[in-house]
Amino acid sequence: MRRYLLLLIGSVVTIAFDQITKIWAVNALVVPNGDLPEDAHRIRSEVYSVTESWWNFKVAGNKGAAWGLFRDLPEGWRVAFFVLIGLVAIAFIIALYRRARGHQPLSTALTLILGGAIGNLIDRVRLGYVIDFIDWYYAPSNWHWPTFNIADVAISVGVGLLLIDMILHRGERAEKAPAST
Repeated sequence: MRRYLLLLIGSVVTIAFDQITKIWAVNALVVPNGDLPEDAHRIRSEVYSVTESWWNFKVAGNKGAAWGLFRDLPEGWRVAFFVLIGLVAIAFIIALYRRARGHQPLSTALTLILGGAIGNLIDRVRLGYVIDFIDWYYAPSNWHWPTFNIADVAISVGVGLLLIDMILHRGERAEKAPAST
């Protein structure tokens, strides 16, 4: 039971941090008056420079998945598709978490991924798109990383922890696997 309480608390903290930072970004940067349009492409945002030449806060609406994938699906299909994918991902993460008994790195990774997935799912259900606001770039070459948000960071860190855990414990899993005959 304690394990699930940790999953719940960790996910809620991740979701809250994601949603609070998105609310801040919209209220501080979206013109006029922090009002979000129905169409993600119509968002007008001020740009707040955190560090000249490489980091801004700028609100953007992402109708797609990571890096805008599938953003051009028909409107009616797109939102339903991403909500369904989000719900399947949440169910899959919870099922994996159940199997991760006593394995803290895996539990932590899944908690971050779950919180991030729910944070972005909230936006999709509420707005039809995800609010992104962190803009990393390299000014001399005008190179921009796709704009992202705290939920994306949580998902990326969680996936990174999964990969590290898989690499570090690869030999242990091979030893536990039953021998084939």
